[in-house]
Amino acid sequence: MTLPPKSFSLSGFYYIGLEATLVGILVITILNLATPLEFVIARLQAIRQGGDILWFHVVGYRFAILCSLATFACIPFLVILKRVLTPISECLILKTQHKPIPPTLEQKAQQRLINLPFIMVPVNILFWIFIPLLIFGGAFAINKMDLAAAIIFSLRSTMVGFISSAIVFFGIESHARKELIPIFFPAGELSLVADTSQISISRRIRVFYRIGSLMPLANIVLTLFILYLQVNSDTISAKTYGQGVLIFSLVVFILFFMGSGLLNRLISRSISIPINGMLEAMEEIKKGNYQTRVKVVSNDEVGVLGDATNKMIQDLAEKKLLRDAFGKYVAPEVRDEIISGRIPLDGEFKEVTILFADLRDFMPMTEANDPKQMVRILNDYFKEMSAAITARSGLILQFIGDEIYAVFGAPVSCKDHPSNAFLAALDMEKRLNELNNRFARQGRPLLSHGIGIHTGRVLAASIGSPDRLSYLLVGDTVNLASRLQSMTRELDARIILSADTINLLPEHQTRNIDKQHPHPVRIKGRQTLVDIYLIK
Repeated sequence: MTLPPKSFSLSGFYYIGLEATLVGILVITILNLATPLEFVIARLQAIRQGGDILWFHVVGYRFAILCSLATFACIPFLVILKRVLTPISECLILKTQHKPIPPTLEQKAQQRLINLPFIMVPVNILFWIFIPLLIFGGAFAINKMDLAAAIIFSLRSTMVGFISSAIVFFGIESHARKELIPIFFPAGELSLVADTSQISISRRIRVFYRIGSLMPLANIVLTLFILYLQVNSDTISAKTYGQGVLIFSLVVFILFFMGSGLLNRLISRSISIPINGMLEAMEEIKKGNYQTRVKVVSNDEVGVLGDATNKMIQDLAEKKLLRDAFGKYVAPEVRDEIISGRIPLDGEFKEVTILFADLRDFMPMTEANDPKQMVRILNDYFKEMSAAITARSGLILQFIGDEIYAVFGAPVSCKDHPSNAFLAALDMEKRLNELNNRFARQGRPLLSHGIGIHTGRVLAASIGSPDRLSYLLVGDTVNLASRLQSMTRELDARIILSADTINLLPEHQTRNIDKQHPHPVRIKGRQTLVDIYLIK
């Protein structure tokens, strides 16, 4: 639950209930005055005989009395609303005061917030059933209205009340989504809250159709039916009757057109706003912004889809993080091949070139200098060497102490892997010289290393335990490359390449290497001498 704004108030829920009720009363009054029933016409004609000003004052006076009675009748609705809002209000007060909120109270407030429209609509409907019965039943009891008119006016008022209740439902829901739900559900997931109600998108559409379209038609049919029962051809002409029906139909059309328009706007916004939020999030994802989140404000299908979208964005962000982290150790094209699953990791024989690089005399240097400084030096070295290796599509398999173990030609096959390894070694030499020049200016110890390179066949696979796997290469090729790196110290060479690697290099790269006079050496574990080439 996030901190509510200092200016926040729950009064908006009360305003929505009162406004919808008063507008409903106004609609009922206009409909009743426009109904061409004989007793209504007689009352209006009698009032008009006293003058237009008197007619205006009497109608306005009666309307004021009706509004006063209805407003007084709204008091139970407001009292119930206040009681329903109590746990929500208590949570907001505690949050504003930076006090801990009991989990049971917070859960109750969340449930009450989601269920708020579903709680208040039945209350509002009961209001629109009993109040018209009270008013028009009372008018019948004191002989101000006949029974048929009392029934028809009461039923018609209830129909208007259904539209008013629908507006109350979607108005409260809209206000809660805008003001409260982001506070109580900053991460969304409203659908996970137990004991809550929800209305699906299909039901929202059916509600609009039945209330926005059928109610006006039912009102007209009901009124025309009572007119049919009450009309007296001796007291009213066909023209006057037709004019009355036409005026009434126009009034019904205008009032319900405005009411259904408001209801349509509330319902459409309850669907379109969350969907537009998801579309905006998708656009942000296209731009590479994985920090964006969909604002989930409902527990219906749109809310569930919003939660799923946020989970998808989170997964994409995590994959991007892993992808970026993986890209620190391997060239982007190698990384993408592995992530796409186009490379078998369950074991395959591959022709590759192995490169080992090891710092010389680093341990004595570590003992003689500040450990933190040596860590920074080692990190700077690995950074430069890694850049040289990955720039040539090499994969760094491991950092072993101060040693680098890299492969060219796996897991992505590349026919130029011997050349790439050799060029990477030359670039490593160049970068080491530049790094030492910088260290010299900074007064840091200088570094030197030896590089061994060999080309051959290996078994490449993901190897390890069920909990931890590593992409490893197994075979004599790896061992020989490691031995060549170790021999750089005793042979005082910067780079040692095997004859297997030299023979695969293009002519222009070996122009400065005497290929006719290899340096034969004995390698532990091998019966025959191994021809190598030194670069000093």
